[in-house]
Amino acid sequence: MLRIMTPACFCLTLAIPLSTPVSAQTEAETQTLSRIIDTLCLDMVQALNGCETAVLLTSETDPDAADLLIFSDRRGSEPQSVLAVVRGIAYNGAWFGQSPVLEAGENGALLVAEEQIAIGRTPWMQSLTIVHREGEFLVAGHTYSTYDRIVGGTFSCGVNLLTGDWVANADRSNPETGATTYDVSETGRVARERRALADWSSGDLLSAPCEASLSAWFEAAPE
Repeated sequence: MLRIMTPACFCLTLAIPLSTPVSAQTEAETQTLSRIIDTLCLDMVQALNGCETAVLLTSETDPDAADLLIFSDRRGSEPQSVLAVVRGIAYNGAWFGQSPVLEAGENGALLVAEEQIAIGRTPWMQSLTIVHREGEFLVAGHTYSTYDRIVGGTFSCGVNLLTGDWVANADRSNPETGATTYDVSETGRVARERRALADWSSGDLLSAPCEASLSAWFEAAPE
């Protein structure tokens, strides 16, 4: 039996998109794209046009670490170039709550935030503030915070490496009554430090005042 297509059917047929073949990724693309954790474009280098692109990649040698790469803008007058490469700048765990991210700070600063909030009694978060000054990428600031999942209490400390200013806040409470048993807010100033970004790694210790305040917070935990 001969079936005649009506105009309505013909129009419907034309409206159905035809599938187009998708090109397969190259081996190099597959290896690189699978490592990307986060990207961010921001104006960090005043002497360059456009915005610099920061990329967090899973380390090729340590799957629990992340590398940071910063590129110049491909749309600038100069050829695109790699401005910075930092190996193992952040912790990069395998679970949710263990992945680093990139954030934009004030005045073109780049924030590299990492965390381990997936497991453990005292999960932690920390962040690096990265700036470009006098032709060099520097670590301008470092913050660290944690809390106690068992008996309660929070701790946070941050230091501005360029000025030496630091501030720490910590508290503890009685898990049975809820009454505050430890409440400390401290500020101070240490020697200024010009820390090159290339010299930083995720295993670096906290600044001395933050380390001392954190130890005191742990010691103040209720029995």
